[in-house]
Amino acid sequence: MDTVDRAILDGLQYDFPLTTRPYSTLARRLSLSPGEVLERIARLRHKKIIRRIGAIFDSSAIGYHSVLAAFKVPPARLDEVARLLNAHPGVTHNYARGGEYNLWFTVTAPGDRDLSREVAEMARAAGVNDPLFLPAVKIFKIGFRLTMGRGAGRPARERVAPVKGHLPGVIDKPFVRALQKELPLCLRPYRPAARRLGLTEGQVTALLQRSMQTGAIRRVAAVLGPVQAGYPVNILTVWEAPPGKTADVGRAAAGCKQVSHCYERPPRPGWPYSVYAMIHGRSRAECRRVIRAIANDAGVTRYRELPTVKEFKKSRADYFNAAD
Repeated sequence: MDTVDRAILDGLQYDFPLTTRPYSTLARRLSLSPGEVLERIARLRHKKIIRRIGAIFDSSAIGYHSVLAAFKVPPARLDEVARLLNAHPGVTHNYARGGEYNLWFTVTAPGDRDLSREVAEMARAAGVNDPLFLPAVKIFKIGFRLTMGRGAGRPARERVAPVKGHLPGVIDKPFVRALQKELPLCLRPYRPAARRLGLTEGQVTALLQRSMQTGAIRRVAAVLGPVQAGYPVNILTVWEAPPGKTADVGRAAAGCKQVSHCYERPPRPGWPYSVYAMIHGRSRAECRRVIRAIANDAGVTRYRELPTVKEFKKSRADYFNAAD
């Protein structure tokens, strides 16, 4: 990647143009031709540096809910149990991590489904005891972005706006079905969705902007493959926050650019951790510098590092499909 590629990646992640011809708009910002921007993006997608480009919906705002869960699996059975979990249509992310709880996954489903029962059933099917069921209590940060341009790889703080709630309204299921798909790489990427919905491209982008204002869509952006983008190390840190310190840890972690996600989750018997922060870095040492900075800022030092060992699945939820 050269500096132009990195500028394109930052533009796609942090400030994707909500116009009917977004790649032309991005090209003007970078003093490039639209053809060169499309050609570079195509190459970055082929290398899997870019995983997808499109709208990122807020599950809870459109009637879904999700949960993080973890299993203790004998190492010899990890691949087997991972395949079993991946077959469940609601499992979107599934990773092997260090520690006794070594298989971590998320399940997303319509709000009327009992996720605790589904996770318990998956544990029984896998022959797993003592699963962790960890719904989010509070969101401190959601925003998987990797700084690719100037300052990439250096520990840094950032201003984080509070995660806003969503405004109630009628869920437009055809709109969600059409816009949850990856945007095609062409000068007019909204034209297929517009034709499907019987709208103009301008009406589609206006609905995207409105959905972002109501909280139904978090953002329209590129999602990168961290390993391919030069961030091969990611560590889930779980923090044992004393009474009254949970928010301090959450805010300290959310303020780090290397932290993509940060949640409060309920502690469990034998598992006293209440703050979960995902840290991405170019090295284990870089991630640990971020962890030490969080500890110093929050005044909390009881935590565990759960490095990612293997990715079994990473996908987007498929909202309002026939299986639901």
